[in-house]
Amino acid sequence: MIRAGVGAFALTLSTTALAQGPKPFDPIAFFTGPTQGRGVLNELLGKEKKTSAQSVGRVDKGGWLVLDQKVDVQGDPLRQRHWRLKQVAPGKFSGTLSDAKGPVEVAVAGQSMRIRYTMTNGIKVDQSLTALPSGKAVDNHTIFRKFGMKVATLVERIEKR
Repeated sequence: MIRAGVGAFALTLSTTALAQGPKPFDPIAFFTGPTQGRGVLNELLGKEKKTSAQSVGRVDKGGWLVLDQKVDVQGDPLRQRHWRLKQVAPGKFSGTLSDAKGPVEVAVAGQSMRIRYTMTNGIKVDQSLTALPSGKAVDNHTIFRKFGMKVATLVERIEKR
């Protein structure tokens, strides 16, 4: 009798977990600490370039995610970037990026995250990040547009270290 009760309880827990689905992607948790990205940048009028990004994130006293990033694009000088993001509503984040003109807007839905901003050179950036089931990596697909035309794409895997 006890075994049957334990089995029914376990079945109820697993059914409840399945009905709720996975927890939404948490960018603060994922990007706190070190992460590493590796990818390929395809420019409209250029050749394919390998990319890598080393990042270290922390949450400051005000609840901001502060992310310091070193970005290496094959053939270009090493760049340092500085992100600041804060949750402003459920599933919504806003902040700044050192090479962006104006705000960075972020929306999280399920296991996906969409980041939009305009770079200081006028290029509009639209990033789609999708968490992998392991929770230890995300796939990043970014489109860069100038005057409404796609000028480059980036496909990258970002892993928690």
